[in-house]
Amino acid sequence: MGGGVIVTRPPPGLAPTLAAVAERGLHPIAAPMLHVTQRALSIGAFRPDAIVLTSGQAVGSLTDPHLHHIPCYVVGAATARRARATGFAHVIAASGTADDLTALLRAAMQPPARLLLAVGQGYGQDMAADLRGQGYRVLRRCVYAVRPATCLPPDALAALRAGQVAAVMFYSSRTADAFVAALPAALVPALAGVGAIAMSDGVAAVLGAGLRWGGIRIAARPDQDCMLACLPGGGD
Repeated sequence: MGGGVIVTRPPPGLAPTLAAVAERGLHPIAAPMLHVTQRALSIGAFRPDAIVLTSGQAVGSLTDPHLHHIPCYVVGAATARRARATGFAHVIAASGTADDLTALLRAAMQPPARLLLAVGQGYGQDMAADLRGQGYRVLRRCVYAVRPATCLPPDALAALRAGQVAAVMFYSSRTADAFVAALPAALVPALAGVGAIAMSDGVAAVLGAGLRWGGIRIAARPDQDCMLACLPGGGD
């Protein structure tokens, strides 16, 4: 087993993760398994009391300075950093999951507060329905679309064939699904010598369905530091 680490997350989180892996003396291999396309935001006459982000991918469509004075509630620390870098002045971060974010909103905002929920296509329906059921006025807008990659990059394939991969990092169920679907059947046995690192139990469940890994480690919390701690030599 080599010291290669395949990172499956898409930009913009891909580059800092590759750098963090390299800082630990391991060889990062970029294999983004999702392609993200930004969409323009249109909210008409809706005037939100707060903006809600379940992913940092949504930040790229929220560049209008007129939005940046509105309190922005986000799923976790990484999304908070992106929101602040874009210009949001008042950013409040939950602990890393959609349930945490919903609980934070309920504690901070009273119905019938107006919430702009900016999400990816196919995301956020359950959260919107839950908040509406609590009396909030929710405008859900899809500001990006995601499609899975259909093949692994040549560098990742070559490293797997050569037995030079120590671990593969998965930050979402969708990236895990895409990796499993794109992996050539001839390389499935190679995973027996590779560790999978999963952001959550849900991601681990996708990875463990029908594939035999050298092991699956689940981050103690759904954040970058805990993912990195699961790398070889990163902690017990």
